[in-house]
Amino acid sequence: MSEIFKPDCPRVFTTPPQTDFLKLLAETLKAEFGDTPESLARVTILTPTRRAGRALAAAFSSLENSAQATLLPLIRPIGDVDADDPPFEPGELATIAPPAINPVRRTFELARLILAKDAAQGGTMAAAGAIALAGPLSQLIDDIWTEETGDVSALGETIRALLPDHLKESADFISIVMAAWPLRLAELGMSDPAQRRSALLSALADRWREDPPPGPVIAAGSTGSIPAVADLMAAIAHMPQGAVVLPGLDRDMDDKAWAALETDDQHPQQAMQTFLKRIDLPRSAVANWPGHATDNQGAARQRILAESLRPAEETSDWLSRIDEIESGWGAGFLDAGFKGLSILEAPTPEVEARAIALAVRETLETPGKTAMVVTPDRGIADRVLAAMRGYGVALDDSAGRPLSQTPAGSFLRLILDAAADPGATQPLAALWASPFFALGLSRGKARQRFDTIDIALRGSRPGRSFASVSARLETAGDKALMDQLTGHLTRLEGNTRPVAEWARLQAETGEALAADDKRSGAERLWINEDGEAAATLIRELITESEILPDLTLRDYAELFDTLGRARAVRPRGEVHPRLRLLGPIEARLLSADRVILAGLNEGVWPAGLGIDPWMSRGMRAEAGLPPREKRLGRAAHDFAQLACAPEAMLTRSEKQDGAPAVASRWLWRLKTLARGALGETADAALSPKTHYLALARALDHTPDPVAVTEPRPCPPVSVRPKSLSVTEIRNWIRDPYTIYARRILGLRPLDDLDQNALPSTRGTAIHKAFELFVKDVGPGPLPESALHDLMKHGRDAAIEAGMDEAELVPDMIRFERLARWFLDWEATRRANDIRPLGLEKRAEWQVAGTDFILRGKADRLDDRPDNRIDILDYKTGRTPSATATAAGFEPQTPLEAAMLRDGAFDGIYPTEPGDLLYIKLSGGRDAGSEVKINDSGKDAKSTDEFVLQYEAILRRLIERYGKESTPYLAQVFPQFENEWGDYDRLSRRVEWSSAEDKDGGPE
Repeated sequence: MSEIFKPDCPRVFTTPPQTDFLKLLAETLKAEFGDTPESLARVTILTPTRRAGRALAAAFSSLENSAQATLLPLIRPIGDVDADDPPFEPGELATIAPPAINPVRRTFELARLILAKDAAQGGTMAAAGAIALAGPLSQLIDDIWTEETGDVSALGETIRALLPDHLKESADFISIVMAAWPLRLAELGMSDPAQRRSALLSALADRWREDPPPGPVIAAGSTGSIPAVADLMAAIAHMPQGAVVLPGLDRDMDDKAWAALETDDQHPQQAMQTFLKRIDLPRSAVANWPGHATDNQGAARQRILAESLRPAEETSDWLSRIDEIESGWGAGFLDAGFKGLSILEAPTPEVEARAIALAVRETLETPGKTAMVVTPDRGIADRVLAAMRGYGVALDDSAGRPLSQTPAGSFLRLILDAAADPGATQPLAALWASPFFALGLSRGKARQRFDTIDIALRGSRPGRSFASVSARLETAGDKALMDQLTGHLTRLEGNTRPVAEWARLQAETGEALAADDKRSGAERLWINEDGEAAATLIRELITESEILPDLTLRDYAELFDTLGRARAVRPRGEVHPRLRLLGPIEARLLSADRVILAGLNEGVWPAGLGIDPWMSRGMRAEAGLPPREKRLGRAAHDFAQLACAPEAMLTRSEKQDGAPAVASRWLWRLKTLARGALGETADAALSPKTHYLALARALDHTPDPVAVTEPRPCPPVSVRPKSLSVTEIRNWIRDPYTIYARRILGLRPLDDLDQNALPSTRGTAIHKAFELFVKDVGPGPLPESALHDLMKHGRDAAIEAGMDEAELVPDMIRFERLARWFLDWEATRRANDIRPLGLEKRAEWQVAGTDFILRGKADRLDDRPDNRIDILDYKTGRTPSATATAAGFEPQTPLEAAMLRDGAFDGIYPTEPGDLLYIKLSGGRDAGSEVKINDSGKDAKSTDEFVLQYEAILRRLIERYGKESTPYLAQVFPQFENEWGDYDRLSRRVEWSSAEDKDGGPE
């Protein structure tokens, strides 16, 4: 025991970072105090985190002959002490500070103050916005209590005094909130968590100075960055049986660089330098913890990391420092430090994660070898977890996922989304895709039923009510099921409600929708770690939110989402005992044979400082608060400790979110130092021995694809269509594969859910408006109210087609331009005695000498004075040209003319066709135009010539595709008009279309 508790005080030790700190601590204490099974129980050990405490307990249990030590030391986290736990006696210090306020309750209380002040200033801030501001405000309050800079209530006036007159009004906001908060806490009989922690630690330090505990007390692994913690550590260091163990104190740093730490807030050693000054102990008086074995490679690695993180103003003499180290420690000293250290720079985060997973998986090939991945980047962590699941390995993930990204959390949010937007099918489809959704059915049956409903609801949105959704369904069973679903969601309809009531209704609705045919919704929804976390949040919303104002459903949904994103859910279950995935804080004091530090990009690790919405840098300094850069110093210490592992791999990706990323300042400094120490061999020395990047790329590599040839389906003649529409003949000529896919395979492209009005939807509405208008007017002259009547038809047809009211404003402006052009054009035709004879006329025509029936519908047939009939087709999109028609690619109006000639149209005797007209209806700058196909263009043909041409083309198509040997090819004439069709993905056109285009034209 004399080795640890020497008479000299204060008593401070350190352990080099490459040491397995917890194992060494357990071994030493077992050797010193393990005489009897009860002797270790006299020892109190304070660790920086709960996870480190659990790991220390595991280290004691794993020691040889550990069965003899039936009682472990008292292990407590130094930054999370509780007055109701040892080393305190029950109730002993409970009066020092009132109980800590629940973090959620504090967020709500601060949000209420922010909302009240905002309202007094005439603002209209949403509750979720106040919640978002309450987070940084809570952090600011914690900083004040942590740094022990004074009373929170005085801070507002301090800030106000710092600002110029024209900014003082904005400072009033902070001043009032900060003054009101302590009063509200006193009213509640509670205190801030950081305030209570500082009070308890200070009281414990004072008590131990006066009356030290009878057994040994060791503060292990904390740097003393929190003043109250440093005060307690100082008290322990002066106790007769007290000792402090600093993690990775650099005892070999030159005095010049050590002195420069006072002004370098970003240096990993500054907090420990400050602690040593606090207890007036020179660095030379700090000894290594007993039992530490000197390791030349470990010492060299520590030196490399220390030099790479040297204070910025002291890096100008890096080369001379390298020479000094080599001469003082021996040639090849730094070379030894680079052994086991590697840097991996991947092109993307995906490749980085796969390479990390390969390195972790490789670890398992060596019996007993351990690995630890440490990263603050949740994106990298999730990718590594996914890659390891592919190997069938589950990792211990300390950070977990936000509640909003878990199945239970997202399900509860989707309920709110669906209820907040009645009539929208996208949120409904997302809701029933959740694994929790069952609606009283088995999960499989529910998914099957609602997949059918999903298809039926595809297309534009016709209304903004749940009733409009059910009305779109055709079968009574589907309507009943949808009514059952929407009946539960309508419980969440309403204007404003208290937050507690919204939360209760949300939970009840969730249980109703989650119930299946065997279990209640509560049994399904609130199980597992995500369900328990969701239940806790709902419970807090019900019990702690009475101080928040009444909210709308959308505001409550935003509030729920904000809180869900801030709450981590840590998975439970079997994990691999030799592998861990940790954040930098959770990894403190832990060790592994292989440590992988991932996500080393600037702004990620170290994280950016962000924007403080409450205080500027100058305000923090005047208020006595440390600069935010101190966080970078703590992060640098975590990095330096972990990078000293015997086998350490540092990784980053060269791109982040598709944009170039900047390497972490620590990584950049390390690479610069390596080039100075190793010269041209630096890059090779820092490369991993296993080429993980090449292996990761190989995982993505697929064999050279087999050449995809153009599909040539030849279905039996018996299944080939014997009837097509006129518009389908165009596909038969240009893209026969479309006929095969649609008419033989029966495939139809799905519309989107809640899609905006498509051009086809607008076209349908315009066709309908003109049809109804012309039908109402009849063959006579246009009435004076023609424009008003046509505009009304246009609006009614657009709404009937499902167009949104918000979309109608620009559409009706275009339609008015179109209507004015159309009325002028119509009046001119009627003045020339050309009058509408039939609208939307349908026809069926059996092609003579065949069993093939052609179907068609003419938008309009006009009677002319010469007893011919014009064929008109309205076009709101692409208008066929006379050239394309003459080339044999546009069969619509010529074939309709053939049908008219043979009397195939309902109610119209056989008549000679007149002009073939396309009426282009755009509503743009050129609102409309008439395109005459016959007798126009360089390839001018008469209507009769077009009829004969296309009748011959049709007969050849019927004959050719009446043979089973004729394939239905895809896009047979792309050189004439390279259109992309609905079935090009099915035919894999992209893969074979690089072949030579086919020649020729329609036969």
